Amino acid sequence: MDKIFFWESLKILFFVCFLVLSLDLLLNLVKELEDLNNDYSFGKMFKYLFLISLGRLCEILPLCAVISAILTFGFLSDSGELIAAQILGKSLSSSVLNILKPIIIVLFLTLLSFEFFTPTLESAANNLKYKKEEIVKTSQWIQKDNVMANFSFEKSRGSDVILYFLGPDKKLSTIVEAESFEVQEDSWQLNNAFENINKKEFEAFYWKNAPVVGINEKLGLKEMSLSQVFKILTQTGPERERKKISYEFWKKLLEPFSAIAIILLSLSLSLILFSKNKNLERLLFGSLMAFGFNLILKIFGNIAIINNVSPSLAILLPSLLVALIGIRMLKLN
Repeated sequence: MDKIFFWESLKILFFVCFLVLSLDLLLNLVKELEDLNNDYSFGKMFKYLFLISLGRLCEILPLCAVISAILTFGFLSDSGELIAAQILGKSLSSSVLNILKPIIIVLFLTLLSFEFFTPTLESAANNLKYKKEEIVKTSQWIQKDNVMANFSFEKSRGSDVILYFLGPDKKLSTIVEAESFEVQEDSWQLNNAFENINKKEFEAFYWKNAPVVGINEKLGLKEMSLSQVFKILTQTGPERERKKISYEFWKKLLEPFSAIAIILLSLSLSLILFSKNKNLERLLFGSLMAFGFNLILKIFGNIAIINNVSPSLAILLPSLLVALIGIRMLKLN
């Protein structure tokens, strides 16, 4: 019975993922049709969709996991296999665990994909679609400790940099600017720099302990690897910005646990809410539970950012509470 539950859960998970991913890619296809031009042809469009498909699959997997778990549980209940397992001495918790096993494996494989595969594919997709836009300068602001920097990137070359050094009282102490700079291992080297206040010139001026990751990054935080997001987190200056990055890091890292938590609660509620042959209702219920819990995590995350609370707690504590409630309700059935 354990193997039957395992393979049934895996089969339905793949089926749900295929349906949801197909719908998602279809919507992206319609969106990409609007961007077709002489440089972005049909062939490049389909190649672009293929490159982002793994990343899209990893993003929708938590939703698919919730839906597939509820459907699997419903199918096994409707067919009588769940009752048969209980007659053979299997507890309800044991049956739920067998349904969760393939989901847990697949969810943790998504973490490996986020770290090692999807960032490379996303970069290749962006280079394919936005290759002609690389010549455009992008001006950025960044802060580290008592230094605020405004700079631009043209392709991979840093230019037009201005460093504003603040004193202990947060008042401006000096300004250093240069037409070009290089990002080194632990500093920025400003070439032919000029200090405005003291009117000094430097052949090379070094901004020590400057941020060296996340500079001219073409990927957003959601597309970056976890290790890259963590590096940016450790080098970000402003507290509010650090909290935002921390939220994205912990949300992605704890996503498998959050998905398992909402599955446990959803399965326990489905025992109470649905009778036999109510799979359409289960499908809608699973979707609402997944979207609703994701919205709750975003709300708690924003509250944590505003109130200077650790975003990790804003994600972990609700997930833990939901998991405990779900486990408790399953034991009572």
